Amino acid sequence: MKYAVVKPLFKKGDKSKIFNYRPISILSSFSKVLEKVMYTQLQEHLNKNSILAEEQFGFRSDSTTNKAIYMLINETLNALNSKFIVSGIFFNLQKAFDCLNHYILLSKLQFYGVNGKAKLWFESYLHNIYMRVQISDEGLNQTSFSAWEKITNGVPH
Repeated sequence: MKYAVVKPLFKKGDKSKIFNYRPISILSSFSKVLEKVMYTQLQEHLNKNSILAEEQFGFRSDSTTNKAIYMLINETLNALNSKFIVSGIFFNLQKAFDCLNHYILLSKLQFYGVNGKAKLWFESYLHNIYMRVQISDEGLNQTSFSAWEKITNGVPH
């Protein structure tokens, strides 16, 4: 569970540009099951204690991107119809999961009431994890690996 092999998955564009690849972590089946159980329990805790704002649309079963877009357009049109000035600030959080600091995440979880064994599990899960990159050249039928590196930021995905 503490080691993941990352395979770059080509998205589109120039194959020689690294930003045209998405990293995919190959995790064990046991790790995936355990993560799903913890995700379900954390989601239940967040919902039960009304921690997430109603405007939080990501990673929630009853809130889709379409619902977020509808809400944005509806609120904007209502404000314009009422002759209000409308402005917006938008952030691209495309790499948010790659730069998430583990210590900040753990302190936020504790702030929102994740304590005891659950807190210890998250600490254990995020500490001393290692990744390496696997590069395969299908034309030459060769596979190369980078060295194992300790991860202190980001979450496996």
